[in-house]
Amino acid sequence: MTADLWARELRLYGLLVVAPEAWEEDERGLVRRAVGRMARALGGAEGMRRALGDIRLERRPEGGGGLYAFWPRPPWMRIVIGAPILHQQPEWLGEVAVVHELAHAWDARTANIAARVLGRPGRIVRELVRFVGEEPGPTRYGSGYSGPRRTLRAAGEEWAETVAAYLYPEYITHLSSRAEETVWPTQAGRGEHPRPGLGIRHRIYVEARCGEICLLVTDG
Repeated sequence: MTADLWARELRLYGLLVVAPEAWEEDERGLVRRAVGRMARALGGAEGMRRALGDIRLERRPEGGGGLYAFWPRPPWMRIVIGAPILHQQPEWLGEVAVVHELAHAWDARTANIAARVLGRPGRIVRELVRFVGEEPGPTRYGSGYSGPRRTLRAAGEEWAETVAAYLYPEYITHLSSRAEETVWPTQAGRGEHPRPGLGIRHRIYVEARCGEICLLVTDG
C-alpha cells in the first residue's frame, strides 16, 4: 500500500497523517494494525472517530511518543511518535505504544478545553481511579501507587496502559520477563501484590468504556 493510500485509509479513523511519505513501509503497517485493533474494540472506524475525534499524527526521527491534548490548529489534538518507539523488539511493542497514545487521546476528549490546555486528565481517568480503588494498574508505568502518591497524572498513564494491556494480552506476558516489572509493587509500597497484570476491576472498566462507544455506533 502506498503512503498516500495508507494516509487516506487512516483518515477514515479520524487520523490526519502529516507527511505520510516520511513513514517507512513497516511503520505504516504497524500503525495500521494498532489502529485496526483499537477500532475493533470500539465498533469500527465510526466508533473510533466518536471516541477520539480527529487527531493529527506525526512521525519524528528521534525521541519517544506523546499526546498534545490541545494543539492550536485543526484538528486541535496531536500525537507524535518517534521512530525508536516504532522499531522495538518484538515488533508489536510499537503497536502497543501507538495504542497507548490513542488511549490518552480518548481520555482527553472527555476533558474540557481548560483541562486539555493544562494537561489534566478527563472524565475517563477520574472515574477509573474511583472505580478500581486500590487495585494496582497492569504495569509499573504510572501504576501501583495508592493514597496521595496516586496522582491524576499517574492515573492517566495507568489508563493508557490498561487499554494497551486489554488490547494486547501478550504485552503483560512479555513484561513478566523484565526485572523492573517484578519489583515495582514493592517499590510502590504494594508488596502484597506480585506484578499483577490486568486486574479484574481494570478489565471491567475498560470493557465498559468500549461498550459505551459500541452502543453509540449501534444506535446510530
